[in-house]
Amino acid sequence: MPRTDQPDHSSSARLFSRRLLLSGVWGGAVSALLPRHAARSATPLNTQPLSPLIVGGTSESICGQWAALLAQVLAEEMHHADPFPLRLTTGWDGVTGGNLFDIQQEQPTPPSGLIVPGSGLIAALTGDPRVHYDAQRWLPVFMSCQPTVTIGKISLHRSFAGFLQGRPLRVAVSAISGPELPTLVALDLLGMHPLPAPGYGTPDAAIAALKAGTVDVIQLPFDEEYEERMASLQDDEPNAQPLFSNVLPASVSPRLRLPPDFTTIFKQERKRLPTGRLYDVWKTAASAASLKAGLMLPNLSAPDLVARFRHAAQAAASQPALRAHAREQNQILIAGLACSALYADMMPDLDRILALRRWLSVNIPRWRDAPAGRPLPATATQQNTD
Repeated sequence: MPRTDQPDHSSSARLFSRRLLLSGVWGGAVSALLPRHAARSATPLNTQPLSPLIVGGTSESICGQWAALLAQVLAEEMHHADPFPLRLTTGWDGVTGGNLFDIQQEQPTPPSGLIVPGSGLIAALTGDPRVHYDAQRWLPVFMSCQPTVTIGKISLHRSFAGFLQGRPLRVAVSAISGPELPTLVALDLLGMHPLPAPGYGTPDAAIAALKAGTVDVIQLPFDEEYEERMASLQDDEPNAQPLFSNVLPASVSPRLRLPPDFTTIFKQERKRLPTGRLYDVWKTAASAASLKAGLMLPNLSAPDLVARFRHAAQAAASQPALRAHAREQNQILIAGLACSALYADMMPDLDRILALRRWLSVNIPRWRDAPAGRPLPATATQQNTD
């Protein structure tokens, strides 16, 4: 007779195996729920010093603010122990930073990247003599964009063609080839004879000029202060209205409550869609002017380095702190490979760049010599805007 007090070895073995299995499953589940940074911490950190990011602006500028946010996050995502050092520059439009970035490419240890605003791209597009860099050779990996809005003392229910009986439409600009360029091109497409009035480098200066009647049209950034500025402006000037936003159709997040885009307004006034080379020029100017801060790499960067930066930029764009900053500023984040398609509009092929420069070369002498209060003569570019 078998003894009943002997242990059942097969049952004990099954119970022990089941406990091992359950503990393994539970351990795997816990590991899967650990934060990403815990997994990242297991990767050895690179302690080699990083070359700096050149910033096209001061620490208080929009580029400077984004640089401070990106320097730490990008370094962490690329497994570096310390954040990217920043090399700040002076100047309001990023040209100084762009020139420095280009010059230092010849150094034994070139800079890691450049953070530049869209005004630096516009300076390159228009052939500004200060520019010594080739922005077509930059590779964007991170962009923060914000549309602009054209505002004037005009009702959209009236015909654009009948406005001001053909006299020049004075437009407040920081410079003739500054970030207000999309407004000038758009008004030319509408046949409204824009006449730039330089020297209004800030939104407040432009608003004051519109209130004083010194100019007829201004361009404002659609930033966190836009609604407050518009409310204050309309308290003093009820006839001042948003005319259109300088943004490509269906290219902005629905959360931004923008006025109708220029293409829609053109169709409303002309009963057809805009076409032709000058409309392409407007698309380039509007896209470039919308760039508040873009992280650029040199064109000859190693493919693996570009891939690492793109991955890190995508991870950075999903960080709550960066997303919150973008929302507060009414900006849209684009990161990784998606930047390339947008940059193709900002820095297009040579034909479109030459069309922009021809348009400027024809109009700048007319603007400079325009008699006050008299109509500007039509030009060949205005006759071929369809």
